[in-house]
Amino acid sequence: MAARKLGGGDVGYPDFDPGDRQEGRVFDFTSHERAREALELMLSMPGNGFNVFVLGENRSGRLTSTVEFLTDEVKSRPAPKDWVYVNNFVRSWEPIPAALPAGRGRKFRDRMAALVENISEALRTAFGGADFQKRVEEEGDAARQKINAEMESVQAEARRHGLEILQTPQGPMIFAIDGEGKPVPPDALTDEQKATIEAQGPVLAGRIRDISRDAATMHAALQERTLELGRQTADFTCAPLIDTVAADFSEIPDLTRWLVALKADIVENYRVFLPVPDDMQRPPEMEPKIRYAVNLLVDNQGEEHAPIVVEANPTYERLFGRIEYRQSPQGMETDFTLVRGGAFHRANGGILVLRADGVASSPGSWQAIKAALRDDELRIEEPFRSTGPAVAGAPSPQPIPLDLKVVLVGAPRWYYTFFSADPEFQSYVKLKADIDPVMEASPENIANYAGMIRQMAREAETGERQCDDAAISLLLGLASRWAADRRKLSSQFERISDVVEESCRIAKGESSRTITRELVVRALAANRRRNARIEDRIQEQIAEKSVLISTTGSKVGQVNALTVRDLGDHAFGTPSRVTASASVGRRGVVNIERDVGLGGPIQQKGALVLQGWLTGRFARRFPLSFNVSITFEQSYGGVEGDSASLAELVCILSDLSGIPVRQDLAITGSVNQHGEAQVIGGAHYKIEGFFRTCKEAGPLEGTQGAAVPLANEDNLIMSEEVAAAVTDGSFSIYGIASIEDAVELFMGIPAGEPDQNGNYPPETVFGKVAARLEEYDRILAERDGAF
Repeated sequence: MAARKLGGGDVGYPDFDPGDRQEGRVFDFTSHERAREALELMLSMPGNGFNVFVLGENRSGRLTSTVEFLTDEVKSRPAPKDWVYVNNFVRSWEPIPAALPAGRGRKFRDRMAALVENISEALRTAFGGADFQKRVEEEGDAARQKINAEMESVQAEARRHGLEILQTPQGPMIFAIDGEGKPVPPDALTDEQKATIEAQGPVLAGRIRDISRDAATMHAALQERTLELGRQTADFTCAPLIDTVAADFSEIPDLTRWLVALKADIVENYRVFLPVPDDMQRPPEMEPKIRYAVNLLVDNQGEEHAPIVVEANPTYERLFGRIEYRQSPQGMETDFTLVRGGAFHRANGGILVLRADGVASSPGSWQAIKAALRDDELRIEEPFRSTGPAVAGAPSPQPIPLDLKVVLVGAPRWYYTFFSADPEFQSYVKLKADIDPVMEASPENIANYAGMIRQMAREAETGERQCDDAAISLLLGLASRWAADRRKLSSQFERISDVVEESCRIAKGESSRTITRELVVRALAANRRRNARIEDRIQEQIAEKSVLISTTGSKVGQVNALTVRDLGDHAFGTPSRVTASASVGRRGVVNIERDVGLGGPIQQKGALVLQGWLTGRFARRFPLSFNVSITFEQSYGGVEGDSASLAELVCILSDLSGIPVRQDLAITGSVNQHGEAQVIGGAHYKIEGFFRTCKEAGPLEGTQGAAVPLANEDNLIMSEEVAAAVTDGSFSIYGIASIEDAVELFMGIPAGEPDQNGNYPPETVFGKVAARLEEYDRILAERDGAF
C-alpha cells in the first residue's frame, strides 16, 4: 500500500466537549481506579499489615490527591486517643505511657500541674503550722526529759561518792570534787579519792554508755516518729486533692493506678515539697514540677477525625521521636519530661503518609519502620546509644501500642528498585496503588477533567475566575497531547493546573474575570519561551548552516531523520542528517556510532535488524557481499533508540540503488526484520521540529512534510500552526506501514515486487539494489578466485 496522507483534522488538537460539570475529583478518573481500590482495601483491613505504596508519574497528584482522598475517607472515623508519659516511681528510667480520650490528655496535664502547686502550698502550710510543730516538739521534749532524768540519776549517784560528771569536748568525764564542789586535779587526789574513782568510775561510765545508747535509739525513734508524723500529715493533706483528680479521670484505669502510686510516692517523699536550706540543692529529678509532671506526647484536642499525617522529611527522629537535653552546671541532663514524639505518634490511630524517596535516602528509617510494623509498637530510642557512651539518667520510655496505616508515595522507580529489592517489603507493604499516566478520553473522564479545570480557576491564588468552554477544550486537548494519544488524556493534571494558574495571572493583569482560549495560548507561549532556549539555539545553528540539514532537492544516501529531546521542563524535536556509504566487502551494516561508543544497545539492535532485513530480502540466491556504513552526521553526544532505523534503511537502499532521496521530507520510525514500520515515541515533537526547520529555511511550498509509522497516527496531536499548514496543504504528514511505503514516498519510484524466481523488476528500487549487491558478490568472487 502507498503512504497515507493525513488531513488537518487527523493531526490537530482533539475537539472535546467539556460539558457543564463544575467540580472534579482526581480519584474519580479511571487512571486512578487501581489506586483507589488499593487505598479502599487498606482502609477496610484491620491491623498494621495492609499498608500501601502509591506509585505514579510526577505531577499526577500522587501525594496531594492521595492525602485529599484519604482525608475524605477517614472523616467518619473518630479522633484517636491522646498519649502521655508519666513518671515510673519504681524504675525511673522507664516512664509509663497512658492513653486518654482525645482532648483529655491536655486536661490531665494541666490538672496535674495545678495539683502539684496545690499540694506544695498545702504541705508547706501543714508542716509550717503550729499543730505539727507542737507535736514534733512534744515528742522531742518527752525524749529529752527521759534522758535528762537518767543523767540526773547518775549524777546524784556520783555525788554521793564525792564524784562529779562533767561534759568535755572529749565527752563525759568523771572527776573527784572537793568540799566546795570543784574538780580536784589528778595530781592532788588523795588515796581515798583514787580508790573511789577506781571503784565507782567503771560503774558510772557503764551507766553513761547505756544512757548514750538509749539516747541514740531514742533519737532514731524520734526521727522515725517525726517522719511518720510527716507522712500522716502529708497523707491527710494531699489525699483529698489527689482523690479529686482521680475521680475526674476514673474511667482510665491506667491513670487510676498511677495516681495511687503517685499518692504513695508523695507521702514517702513529702519533703521534696518543703524548702531546702540555702547551702543545699535538690536533684532535678526530685523537683515536684518534674517528678510529678505529665509529658503530653500526643495531643488530639480539636481533632474531628482520625489524623492524616504527612512527614516530608522522614528521618529517624522525625518519625519516632527524640529525647532532648538541657544544660546544667553539671553538664547535659534529661528526664522523661523531655521525651518528644514523632510522626508515628501523631499518626497513631490514623494514617501516616511518607515520601518514598525520603525514606529511601534514610535506610535507618526504613529498618525502624519495619520493626515498628512488625512489633505493633512504638519505641523512642536514641540511635547513638548503640555506639556511644551511656548517658546516666537518660530515659528509655516503655513502648506505645501501634495502630496505623503507612502510605508510601513515590515514582515507580522507587517501588521497583529500592523497596521491591527488599525481601521483607511485601510483608509490610502488601498493596500497590498504581496510578496510570494516561486515561481513556471517555465522556466521564472528560467531564470530570473539565470540572476540575473550572475548580482550578476558581481556587487559583490570583482570585476566583471562570474558565470558558473554549479554554477548557484547549486544555483538554493539551492533556491529550501530553498523553501522546488523541484517544487518551494525561493524568498529570498538576501540569494543567500550572497552565491555569499562569492564565489566571495574565487575566488578573488585564482585570479579566474569565480565562479565555487566547489567554491559555499566551500562557503556553510564555512557558515555551522560558524553557526553549536550547531548542532555539539548535534551530538557529541549522538556519546558519552550522548544522547541515537540507530541506530542498534530493541526495543519494542521505535522509532527514527526526529525533526528540526531553529536558524535563521542555521536550522538542529536531532533524538529524543520516548518511550511508556502501562498498564492496563482507562486513554488512557498519554502525559508526556503535563502533566509537556513541551508540546505545537499542540503537545497535536497530542496526542489526537492518542487516537481518537486507539478508532476508536479498540473500535468497547469493550471499550478501557489501559494506555499508551508517551514521548520524554532526552528532557528538551519543545516540540511543531505534526510531531512526526506518531512516537508516531508506538511506542504505538509496546508496545501494543510486536513487536519490527527497530532502524536503523527513522520516521517523522503527522497522522490524519483515520491513514493517513500528510505532515510536515523541512523533508530534519530531514533526514540529522539522516543520520549524523548513519554515525558517524559506517559505513552505507544499512539498515539505514528514512521515511516521501508520500506527502512530493516533499519537499525532500537532500544534495549531502545524495543523493549519497541513489543512491548507503547505506541509504534509504521511503515515507509512512498511519500508516499501517509505521507499516509494522518498525516492519516487516503486519499491518492487519479486517474481516467482525472487527477481525484482530492474527499474524498481529493490531491483537496482539487488543488481548492485549481485555485482559486489561477483567482484568479490573474482577477487577470491584471482588469489
